[in-house]
Amino acid sequence: MKKIGKALLFGTLVFNTALLAGCDDKPEAPKASSGAPTTQNSTSAKKSSAPEANKSEAKKPAISDEKAAYKLSEKVSYYVKATNAYGGGVLDGTSSWPDKEKKVKAGIEKKDYRVIESWLYFSSRPYSSLSNNLKKALKVTEVNIDNIDPKAEAIVASIDKLLPVWEELEKYNKMKKYEDDNGAKGKELMEVFTPGFNQVNEQYKALEAEIRVASEEMKQKRIENYKKEGRLLELYTEESLELARSIVGQFSTLKDYKDKAKIDQANKYLAELEEKLELQTAEYNKAKEEGKKVDSGYSRVNDRLVKFVGTYRDARKKPGSYANNLVKDFNSAIDTYNSIR
Repeated sequence: MKKIGKALLFGTLVFNTALLAGCDDKPEAPKASSGAPTTQNSTSAKKSSAPEANKSEAKKPAISDEKAAYKLSEKVSYYVKATNAYGGGVLDGTSSWPDKEKKVKAGIEKKDYRVIESWLYFSSRPYSSLSNNLKKALKVTEVNIDNIDPKAEAIVASIDKLLPVWEELEKYNKMKKYEDDNGAKGKELMEVFTPGFNQVNEQYKALEAEIRVASEEMKQKRIENYKKEGRLLELYTEESLELARSIVGQFSTLKDYKDKAKIDQANKYLAELEEKLELQTAEYNKAKEEGKKVDSGYSRVNDRLVKFVGTYRDARKKPGSYANNLVKDFNSAIDTYNSIR
């Protein structure tokens, strides 16, 4: 059964500078309400410092709790961008060629070197991008995230080890060198590729789970701040996106669209979403009328979600034609929201 695409995560910074400052207002420095989370079940962050063993090495300057909280938020945002860009990964069953995906997956497990070619649905490019995007997060060295950073470092190392083998296999097949050596080199490379490929995928599952938790924590902090500061536009936008996510979350497969209980629950979320979008529009227009500097991205998020609402109604009638479009519309709204700074 073909799977439905994967919903993206929120990646907007928690401690943004003033997004709704008056025309003559200057943005204030980022503020944190309570520093970085430190409980055992939450994303833990520590201010990084120079190794004490190397006395000659200049120590990094200490940073304030406020800046540490901001850098934590920034780092999580980079991690979210990395996983959002990667999506469900290659061979996740959501492409337009699910049968071909199955053939490649089976070939990898059988160590069949002939399946390692660059296809639209299977290439090394997503892995290369994932590695590069994770490196961006790891460059934020002012804070360490103990339950994420080591996992990110490990998967980057695994990908960087896998990619040269992958590229060599693709070239080997493209040049048909297997005709000269009866596939000897291809078989040799697959002894490295298959376990390396599987290792990266397992590492990614563990990393993504931690990033998902961190993203949720950042989202809750944002919502707390918005409520405390009376920032209704941001609040209604987040709540609208969360209601849209709840609708998407009802349907993992096309079969779920035949489940009346799931449809009924999604319809309840739909009614709430439509009300929230009206409130969000009113707040956006109010801010504009008052001459506040308001990012037009909020209006674009609303437009994306209005389209999402229409697509959901299509998906209820013809899930086979519109279910993946629904996820794409949601992800488009998330991408737009994540671009707001």
